[in-house]
Amino acid sequence: MCSVRQLTLLVVLHSPLVHSFIPSPALRAATVDTSQLAAGMPQQVHIALTKKNTEMSATWVTFEEVNQQINFRQLSTTKMYTNNAETTKFVNPTGVIRYVHRAVMTGLTPGESYAYQVGRQGYLSKEFVFKQLSLQPPYNILVFGDLGVYKGESIPSMLQDAEEKAYDLIVTVGDYAYDLFSNNGTTGDQFFATLEPLFATVPFMVVAGNHEAEEQWAANYTTYRNSFTMPEEGYGDNQFYSFDVGPIHFIGLSSEYYGFYYIYGMDPVFNQYDWLVKDLQASNKNRDTRPWIFSYSHRPFYCSNDYNDECNTFENQLVRDGFLEMPGLEQIFYDQGVDITFWGHMHSYERFLPRTPSAKETADPYNNPAGPIYFISGSAGCHNNHATFGDPDEYSAARNSEFGYTRVFVPNSTHIRFEQYSVEHDAIVDSVWISKDRQTPFTKDTKVDDAIICHPKDMHCHKRRKAGRQFQIKH
Repeated sequence: MCSVRQLTLLVVLHSPLVHSFIPSPALRAATVDTSQLAAGMPQQVHIALTKKNTEMSATWVTFEEVNQQINFRQLSTTKMYTNNAETTKFVNPTGVIRYVHRAVMTGLTPGESYAYQVGRQGYLSKEFVFKQLSLQPPYNILVFGDLGVYKGESIPSMLQDAEEKAYDLIVTVGDYAYDLFSNNGTTGDQFFATLEPLFATVPFMVVAGNHEAEEQWAANYTTYRNSFTMPEEGYGDNQFYSFDVGPIHFIGLSSEYYGFYYIYGMDPVFNQYDWLVKDLQASNKNRDTRPWIFSYSHRPFYCSNDYNDECNTFENQLVRDGFLEMPGLEQIFYDQGVDITFWGHMHSYERFLPRTPSAKETADPYNNPAGPIYFISGSAGCHNNHATFGDPDEYSAARNSEFGYTRVFVPNSTHIRFEQYSVEHDAIVDSVWISKDRQTPFTKDTKVDDAIICHPKDMHCHKRRKAGRQFQIKH
């Protein structure tokens, strides 16, 4: 992988359960004390893609209500451009006020590097540098989820990667800081400030996890919604969106609309699904130009962890299969040929075979796969101890519970490498190439389909059952 430390392949399938935790010296040294930052200074700077490949958005915070702007220039020139920021007064669920500023750098040239600062005269941030994504590969992509501050053991390694300019894009799968709103929001402040050298220099694309829900206040993801600026899809909602990078169409989705529908209602589920159908249909018409479709969300359809009730209980099944009138997500992944899906929620790494009946009998199931391929990447460093594994899922191909994260290397439009990096051993613990030169029709495993458990109130499931399908009824 370009500019990433060269590592040996270390095969480690299980790690012993850790009963106590002491943050490493590297993590303690990396953690920023936000109490030392002046109220008028911009902080927690992070950038993200928009729907245009000639733009980059920036988001930051102050604790004073002051006008803000962004100054930017192509790195090879001194000509400076300035755009004003839009400011939102954000009162968090415990009453603490922050001012969130958003600005867009426009007129950028793909593949060129840019320097920028945010703030106002006399109170400018440091100068950050990023590379506008090229229109074609190669790309290096960082994928992770479930990263806190207290046990964020992946943080020092990620910051070292940032110094080495190792990544072109960051894709994350939810549960940030543990939690963004904790301690009057100061936990989130510390998370963003500590990771600012990475998030301010590489576009940081996010989806919400269950720890962003703020259900104890029925606050409807208010800290998440105010903290991030994602591509706009016309719904005024930053929990689902899509964007394109070279040969890949990325789709960020909220599994948490399903997980918390009983608090926030079903409308977000329907809005997201209706949008998803249209987005996937449009993407499939463009497969010749952009052959890959990746999705990412928080809760997995399947897992092999000891506490796999997180995958098999009602809340996670409804994400996969639907409930009442709410449609699940897995069937449309098959129908529309979604190639790769990333999840978190389980605090471990797991790679699956293509979810198709022929995968286990195919010599090279990752070449022109006939079903979606799932990855769990939730081991970056949550607030719990290491995960443990039970019996593997039928399609499980590799798993690891050490602190770490996933890296994706895209050298061209036909081959993509996925690898899991362990920060504990400074080694790659799993690696696989996935390739395709044609779009193979997906075939769903009917044995898995028949194993769906109907909730007593799930009329959608029971209607299918009455039509001749056999389902087990869970009381």
